[in-house]
Amino acid sequence: MSTGAAPRRPNVLIITCHDIGDYWGCYGTPVRTPHIDALAAEGVLFERHFSTATVCSPSRGSITTGCYPPTNGLTGNVHRGDEIDLARCPTLAMLLARAGYETHLFGFQHEHWDARRLGYGEVHQGASRHVDDVAPLFAEWLGGRPAGAGPFLAAMGFTETHRNGMAPSGFTYAHYRPADPAEVEVRPYLPDIPSVRRELADFYGAIALVDEGLGTVLEAIDAAGLREDTVVVFTSDHGASFLHSKATLLDGGVKVGLLMRYPRALPAGRRVRALTSHVDILPTLFALLGIATPAHVQGRSALPQIWGTDEAGREYVFGGRDYGARMARSERFKYIRHLTAHCTYDVGMREIILCPAGLWQNQEVVDHYEAQRGIEELYDLERDPAELHNLTLNAEDRAAYAEPLARMRAALDAHLERTGDEFAGLYVPPGLQPPERAWEAVREAQRRRDPNLAAVVALGEV
Repeated sequence: MSTGAAPRRPNVLIITCHDIGDYWGCYGTPVRTPHIDALAAEGVLFERHFSTATVCSPSRGSITTGCYPPTNGLTGNVHRGDEIDLARCPTLAMLLARAGYETHLFGFQHEHWDARRLGYGEVHQGASRHVDDVAPLFAEWLGGRPAGAGPFLAAMGFTETHRNGMAPSGFTYAHYRPADPAEVEVRPYLPDIPSVRRELADFYGAIALVDEGLGTVLEAIDAAGLREDTVVVFTSDHGASFLHSKATLLDGGVKVGLLMRYPRALPAGRRVRALTSHVDILPTLFALLGIATPAHVQGRSALPQIWGTDEAGREYVFGGRDYGARMARSERFKYIRHLTAHCTYDVGMREIILCPAGLWQNQEVVDHYEAQRGIEELYDLERDPAELHNLTLNAEDRAAYAEPLARMRAALDAHLERTGDEFAGLYVPPGLQPPERAWEAVREAQRRRDPNLAAVVALGEV
């Protein structure tokens, strides 16, 4: 006989990796990730999911608020003084706490200098922020939790797969077991040279440890009898720490993996091809939990795409790089607008520039990328999936692609206005723009092994 009691809401576990992009086995990368792949087989894999930002804090801020960085206020990294406007855009933890959830943070977060202000009732810290310390912390907590306790939100973050060190930076930790460099996949936006293969091999070692940690977490959920009653979300903040990736609005920087498993309400083995965004995670969770999505949230539930009632989904996804650039991406085209003329050579992440596969250490790396700067970038992703040929840099391409360029400009303009992004009104006079072809001269000097160039590079300013 029915008691009339409302059904218990499910638990929520959301795991956000550092700098891993979509380098998982289930996305076609030849890296051994059996636990990640099993999670994908048991739930939903989003094939074309995108971050809203190119670095940690703003991308994570969009996951936890469902709003774009210019709206929630977190447009740069917390350790540089930015923070979420919590009054305007309350976080997932704050909202679920109001709905009666226990809220716990395990390990790392990068959305506020004070985790408790984000709405976490308890913050659990282990011996380190590496996944092999954080995952067992969760398992121990869950194993000691009393039966019948109310629903919980557990957010988990860890160091992996962030680079460690700066001179040169790398993927170093005693528990990483690098892959064979001959067996890694060198994506076409990277040059296929020994230093890149060695770094990818080390990166795969960090990914493998993430997979082991996920295995520990999922085993703990099963041991507690909570598999059917827990929504598991597994994603990354943004792309991997390589050139043409992290800190850029190219797909290597903003295309990330996203998996969701909830046996009671989500199909197993479903692959969603529609474009989805980090701002969509919160409203999708709320739709699963049966909680009304707050009106200020800018994302949309992906349940119609999951169940196939709306296969198309979004026409565009959007993103930004702090105060310097904005992006609109459709299924076929990527459009990027910069505040100042820009190219790959201007990317300033020291962890990438100083690594053995960074700029200036290898002529093959320097030669791999377009050196001419531009205020705009347009890529035809069908013909140029690596985004190596900017179609705005010469008159012939601009004429051939005039219609999609105008359409992508208009899409971005509408998004900027819709989200109150003041980037829309910024303007740098031509006289203050950097020279369009300066890097081409530097590249030629590099080829000639000009001794004067070495003095510039040594300053770490390029």
